[in-house]
Amino acid sequence: MDFLYFFGNVFDPRHMRISIQGSGIYLNRERGHSIDPIHIDDPLCPANNVGRNCFRIHQCIKAFADAFAVLENELLQFTAESNMPASSFSLLKKIIPSIDSNEL
Repeated sequence: MDFLYFFGNVFDPRHMRISIQGSGIYLNRERGHSIDPIHIDDPLCPANNVGRNCFRIHQCIKAFADAFAVLENELLQFTAESNMPASSFSLLKKIIPSIDSNEL
């Protein structure tokens, strides 16, 4: 949930870059002349941006935000209806509607 919340609602690839220094950090992004959609430091060469060829990053961010909203709503409903058995509680299908229930 924290991952989905952060990358769906907090992370802004225009102003933040991702680095794996230490246990991982998010730094202010100095764009300069860069038009790269997202900046992810290369662990072997931090000056290299491994996210330069990324595309549709904003669709990914929206998918994370939507998944967080669905999960939050479903968990609130689940706790309100606490008599519902957990085995009948399928979240994956609600987050990714294209998944067939036979595939689970």
